[in-house]
Amino acid sequence: MKRRALLSGLIATAMLGALPSANAEQPLLGKLVSTGSDTLGALTSIWAEMLTARHPGVSMQVRAIGSGAAPTALIQGTADIGPMSRPMSPDEISYFSRKYGYQPTAVPVAEDALAVFVHRNNPLDSITASQLDAVFSTTRRCGFPTAIRDWGLLGLGKPWDQRAISVYGRSAASGTYSVFRRQVLCAGDFAVYLNRLVGSSAVVRAVAMDENGIGYASAGYLNANVKQLRVVQDDGVEEAVLSRRLFIYINRPPRTPVDALTAAFLEVAFSAQGQREVSRLGYGALGAAELRQLRLDLGLGGA
Repeated sequence: MKRRALLSGLIATAMLGALPSANAEQPLLGKLVSTGSDTLGALTSIWAEMLTARHPGVSMQVRAIGSGAAPTALIQGTADIGPMSRPMSPDEISYFSRKYGYQPTAVPVAEDALAVFVHRNNPLDSITASQLDAVFSTTRRCGFPTAIRDWGLLGLGKPWDQRAISVYGRSAASGTYSVFRRQVLCAGDFAVYLNRLVGSSAVVRAVAMDENGIGYASAGYLNANVKQLRVVQDDGVEEAVLSRRLFIYINRPPRTPVDALTAAFLEVAFSAQGQREVSRLGYGALGAAELRQLRLDLGLGGA
């Protein structure tokens, strides 16, 4: 009798052990859509691959078409994540707030430096901040007295002195365009002869193919076919810092946790491997203290 009771107990225990635990973690399922910055496009795509490797039931679409597309996509609900290489403007925040009753959440994910590139054969090594404004704008709000349209005005001798400068940059939808305009043009206007291209890679490629070209893009796009100019203050000595933060914007109601899919993506971005990818692509990784604070603010798991 005792033996039969013991056997029954063992069978019952085994059956209970075979049942799924009520507290077992359920697999993450669903789809994320990211719409926004071209500068963040490669990094977002890498994080998307890491996310789907961690969570096979999740898919993610990345549309890297410019920072200006992110606010509209978040407002319309066609994207879950809005990468931007600049902060949202007051108008963009206002449009979002009018629809949802609260502001979008800005999540910094990396640091970036803007760079000015010329063709690898160009003998120029440095340029002052006000000269750069005079190359790219007609308003010259930074104080240079005349427009600079040829390489001779930047001190180059023959055969460069009579060559016209070909100017390349980003389209107005780009966060890179907005940051460069604010930091380099002293909020002035770009020249009408600026060749506006879609994507930082397109700018660098155009400069690499045009010996008279000059263009701006994220420093991470430097390659052997172009040369990065040293940008200095007008005293010719102190470096002019052209830097910015890169953001992910999300729609998160106040006092509510980040939704599970978006939280999983941010966990990837904040992970050690995620931040190593930031550095590998030429951007600046976030510090450990800031990452801990971001996790706390967003209600994410431990580091």
